[in-house]
Amino acid sequence: MTRALAAVAAAIMMFATASSAEPVYRVETEQKVVAITFDDGPHPKKTAKILAVLEKYGAAATFFVVGKNAEYYPDVICEVVSAGHEVANHTYSHATLGRCGADKIEREILSAEESILSACGAKTKLLRPPEGSCSREVMNVASRLGYSVILWNIDTRDWAHKGAEEIVENVKKNVRPGSIILFHDYTVGENHTVDALEKVLCHLSEEGYGFVTVGELIG
Repeated sequence: MTRALAAVAAAIMMFATASSAEPVYRVETEQKVVAITFDDGPHPKKTAKILAVLEKYGAAATFFVVGKNAEYYPDVICEVVSAGHEVANHTYSHATLGRCGADKIEREILSAEESILSACGAKTKLLRPPEGSCSREVMNVASRLGYSVILWNIDTRDWAHKGAEEIVENVKKNVRPGSIILFHDYTVGENHTVDALEKVLCHLSEEGYGFVTVGELIG
């Protein structure tokens, strides 16, 4: 481990709160709130469009950031934080953690943490394994580093280029208080994420839902 990564690990352990022993898919709550999340960013154009829609509806969100992308686009990460949203860890290289050994898992987490810290000064305590690939080894390493592992109970499948209306109907059918909804702010090619997000936020607002970060939801 490099000296920089060792320092990051020490900072995580110092500031860590109690982490979840199992992955979090949603939270049992009577409050009508949901957590909107975005994976794989930041993206130099798509993230900005998403931020504009979130601002329009006064919605907080959580962005699970890939470390390499944070290094490419640090200014975008700063915009996310400045807008009041939460940033979290999505590994350094978008590695499939469930297929990795403990050393590789730790390097992926800490390298991403270092990149995010360098980009915007934010310390993260939430980890989302890419593709939801979460083994017992992933949970053990995450817990040791003070992370809670966050998955989702609604996958919009925007990454599969689903149409906006199909995404909206998926959310309408499956949403309930405490839901964690998965979108992406970085995908290959064009998608309908922005249009679908606006329709989802409009519908959920009309249904009386509020929008919180994952940290607030599990807090």
